[in-house]
Amino acid sequence: MSDLSPALVIAGAGATGIACALAAARQKVPVVLLEKSDRLGGTVTGALIHTLGGFFDDRGDALNPGLPAELIERLVDASPFTCKRRIGKTWVLNVDPAIYRQVISRWLNEYPTINVCYQTSIDHASINTRRIDAVTVTCNGQSRTLDTLAVIDATGRADIVRSIDSRLVTEGAALAGLIVQLGGVSPGTLDFPKGLALLRHIRKATENHELPPECATLWLDGGVYPDEIYVKFSLPAKNYDHAQMLTVVNQLLTFLQARLGFADAFIRCHGQLGIRDGGRVHGDYTLTEADLKQGRRFDDAVCRAAWPIEHWHPEHGVSLDYFPPGHSYEIPLKALKVGGLTNFFVAGKCFSAEPRAQASARVVGSCWAMGEGLINAHFRKS
Repeated sequence: MSDLSPALVIAGAGATGIACALAAARQKVPVVLLEKSDRLGGTVTGALIHTLGGFFDDRGDALNPGLPAELIERLVDASPFTCKRRIGKTWVLNVDPAIYRQVISRWLNEYPTINVCYQTSIDHASINTRRIDAVTVTCNGQSRTLDTLAVIDATGRADIVRSIDSRLVTEGAALAGLIVQLGGVSPGTLDFPKGLALLRHIRKATENHELPPECATLWLDGGVYPDEIYVKFSLPAKNYDHAQMLTVVNQLLTFLQARLGFADAFIRCHGQLGIRDGGRVHGDYTLTEADLKQGRRFDDAVCRAAWPIEHWHPEHGVSLDYFPPGHSYEIPLKALKVGGLTNFFVAGKCFSAEPRAQASARVVGSCWAMGEGLINAHFRKS
């Protein structure tokens, strides 16, 4: 990583971080995008999210213009299998996570002012007169100090905020998700009512101890391609045992291979554990569940959102609280501002919100819109 002039420093190359970087580059702001892993895409690519929520309202119309709408166009252009899909009362974008990763990588490469640094950790933030003047990072074993125009924590776990003051973060308790992609499945295997019957067989096998207890609440979803199924587990993030889950997945695969349509099934890809709530920051304002249900509008709104309150309770499992038809709410800039610092923001899953408000606003489409809206609001005022 070369020495750089003052730049917008963004930690986390997931949906929010990428949206922030692209929006800033379009305003000719130099960007350093820091990612602790070796890949772009955050939860979508790491955890294998193929149904992207938060881009559409309940009628299937785009909620936010700008980068979210352009992302949809680029994903559709990149693959004929990308499509809008209705699930229950919601609309999602069905997309191959690998295609998503290719699209965002090419998109970032269009802007030479975006410097992406992989396998990078944030060590220290230097604060002076209510501003973060610089951050010290380690990239591939080398330490660098970056002068900052502004800093955005888009890590999903509030990594920078924790390094400054861990008391500013409330830990999350939502169940995490583990997704496994199966290939070689006969097309139509999950068509109604076959899919529901198969889930009943899995539930019964779990009760009879033919399958491990982790299978009791799994869900099966059709994939992007005709021969593909996504197996979705919901698990506590604390004490997660990856080796144990590999054993569980193999046991499930053996069980499925004895069922109609699964004789040639194989594991195409294992996802990483997807953290739905990695901790929420105490910002200048905390978005509340009441704000969502009242459809509250804000003078400093950065975007609109309408995804239902999809709360994954650690003991009771998932609950979906839908809004009335045509309903939406706004996310304010003050919920993205941290600790009275003038150039420090948090965006994405770890922004300042009550748990059930975060459970609606954390989805991919909202994160893209939040990232772009934050940049436009801050640099328009700067």
